[in-house]
Amino acid sequence: MPETDKPLEIALFPSSSHLLPDGRMDVTICEARHIQMLKDSLAGVRQFAVCMLNEMEEDSDVKKIPAIATLCKVINFDQLEGGLLSIALEGTHKVRLLSIRVEDDGLMRAKCTYFPNWDYLPLESKDNELAEKLKVFYQSVPEIGAFYPDPEFDDLCWVCQRWIEVLPLEVHYKQLLITQDSPRLTVRFLHKLFLTD
Repeated sequence: MPETDKPLEIALFPSSSHLLPDGRMDVTICEARHIQMLKDSLAGVRQFAVCMLNEMEEDSDVKKIPAIATLCKVINFDQLEGGLLSIALEGTHKVRLLSIRVEDDGLMRAKCTYFPNWDYLPLESKDNELAEKLKVFYQSVPEIGAFYPDPEFDDLCWVCQRWIEVLPLEVHYKQLLITQDSPRLTVRFLHKLFLTD
């Protein structure tokens, strides 16, 4: 984890798709505020984080943003027809959002601090099924599997985070899992979900 307790000033990109460290996703942007967010990121002016949307909250857009988001970097982008821009993102580090404000142009900005990423954990034989089922999932949904030409199926943390991203869980459950010190709670949950021992 970067050695600083000083809050970072970042931009936020709310998304119904979820991104965690080492995860990848494609997003399409067309709004001026998000194009500027992208330019600032590529120029090293300000990082941005993908944040989950809690659709259970109805009061305001800000209240729909849970506490933990994921800083990301742009790994590829393509210009599409109609002024659209497709960008491929990779998650780098979890952050805890301390405050959120909405700028005049509608872009959300936040102050945050780094939140510990999970460290590498070797996959044990009792957890092999979690990796095998993820392989099958990527084969059945190749548009997601294509994000990972070099998958880390031997890393329990990597496997668990990829499952958290794609499983249709309510946001507060995902937040509960990713705020743990390790993936152990996720492992127990996945074994129950898949009915494995």
